[in-house]
Amino acid sequence: MPDNSRKRQNNKHQPEVPNISNVPSFLGTHWVGLFQTDVTFKSEHFEAALQNLIKQPNINSTVILRADILLENKYTYTEGEEEPSLEKLTSEFATTRPDIPTGNDDEVILEKNLDDIELKEVPLEPASRPKVEIVRRIIPRNPFKDCIINQTCLILELKDEPDSETYDSTLVVYNPHIDNKDDCPFYLPGVQAVGILYRKGTLSLHYLPFNHDDPSTIAAFKELDSSNRDIRIAFRLLQTAKKHSAGSMAGYQKRVKHDLVVSKVSFQDRYIALKKKYSKQLVDGWVESTDPRKHVFEDIAIAAFLIELWSNIYKDKNEFEFRDLGCGNGLLVHILVSEGYRGIGIDARARKSWKTYPEEVQSHLKEQVIIPSVLLRPHPAVKNMAPHITDNGRVFHVPINNGGDVPVVAYYSSASLLRAPNVNTAQFPKNTFIIGNHSDELTCWIPLLGYPFLVIPCCSHALSGARVRYPSRRRPNQGHNQNGSALGASSTYAALVDHVEDVAKQMGWKVEREMLRIPSTRNAAIIGYEKDTRTRGPSVYDILLQEGGAEGWVENTMTLTKRPPRSH
Repeated sequence: MPDNSRKRQNNKHQPEVPNISNVPSFLGTHWVGLFQTDVTFKSEHFEAALQNLIKQPNINSTVILRADILLENKYTYTEGEEEPSLEKLTSEFATTRPDIPTGNDDEVILEKNLDDIELKEVPLEPASRPKVEIVRRIIPRNPFKDCIINQTCLILELKDEPDSETYDSTLVVYNPHIDNKDDCPFYLPGVQAVGILYRKGTLSLHYLPFNHDDPSTIAAFKELDSSNRDIRIAFRLLQTAKKHSAGSMAGYQKRVKHDLVVSKVSFQDRYIALKKKYSKQLVDGWVESTDPRKHVFEDIAIAAFLIELWSNIYKDKNEFEFRDLGCGNGLLVHILVSEGYRGIGIDARARKSWKTYPEEVQSHLKEQVIIPSVLLRPHPAVKNMAPHITDNGRVFHVPINNGGDVPVVAYYSSASLLRAPNVNTAQFPKNTFIIGNHSDELTCWIPLLGYPFLVIPCCSHALSGARVRYPSRRRPNQGHNQNGSALGASSTYAALVDHVEDVAKQMGWKVEREMLRIPSTRNAAIIGYEKDTRTRGPSVYDILLQEGGAEGWVENTMTLTKRPPRSH
């Protein structure tokens, strides 16, 4: 199993690696017993936790992205029956190879023995029987640097005593499909197999070395100290197994459910390709004062999600175009346009980053304020009676702070704002898809604009642009929402996300929610791309009235060009 990082972490919070045990391995003379610790959980807690760790090896290593399960056998033993019942599962991954896009023909995805999907056995002296047999494919975060491999994972029941009639212990084995230590990818220890054993209230970690028939190999392992990488990995694996098994006993259940809208595999494969293509140049060329690694990798992940979402919705790139409202540094627009998607990013203020992008991308970034046309155009009832009227006749007073003693006020009529080149009324082509990536004041407006959308709420604002705290739809500690989201029942952010979803549903959208795999705690995406045509909901004017109106939006928006930009 995996190492957690490429460099040793000198972290004072990491437990010190103890001395290697001198007790012979219970698994047999071919094995090296390294560490053992007393535990209070039971075998069933250990098994449940390790099944989860088998399917999510990224928990053990930041170098690993995911595991694709190729095949899985589950055995059920019934008293009085000679043979167990067997449930077999073979996935589509067993007959396909990883489909990770590459930027050019010179890029090579590293892999080792991927055609070998046969279950591997290990030598054991205690009597054993299989409970779960899995072959998984480990996908590293950077398959251009670390090999993709297959690995057998076994959950076995062992007899504590040779003449016992019961199987009292549980062993989990990780056995990579490689031939020697030199073939081991970085994220694995340099051994043929790893065994994690639960037996009589203890948890222990064992290695099966390559060349384990040679007694000197076993002896050599015993001479290693805590500075050795393989020994550190072993101790960390033991600690992780202990922690997650204790969590299983305590009834812990993961509260966030990802991958409800876009599959994890397609998203992560796309993310790998985009990260390889863009991350280094964007991080190295960052000109903003914000943290480049957070913004670059976050927007690459959002771009990967959007690309896979759009591939599910549209036939091809030419079927639609996007508008990124409140596009900020324009990074997401840069990636999407560079990937061949048609669209425009709009923000009230240009950023330094805009000039660093290719001219083709710069032409897709517009410095404009968004004033939805509903705030400037006549009401439909008025328009029906007087078709020649093109605006609602309002005049807006916008204070200007010029630093003097005499207050200055600018006056804007609806008619002048409709003509102003720096005003965008959010009237786009019918085939437009709206993106609201942490778009602040625009967040609650985006579902009201009438176009398919994805919005990632961030800061809580009313339709007037003023700060607001929406009431929670749940009482504190009432539980999770339908997606199992980790959003707290009484948090401001949870209430905002719920409110955006409610507004979208009132507008007739079939709403989906996804917890994005991005490096941000504000990672809830509300998505709507289909309307429910069975019922006719309220109009945008009805919702404006229901939400307390949008009085102040125009004034607040027109002052944005005078303020320094925010960053998240």
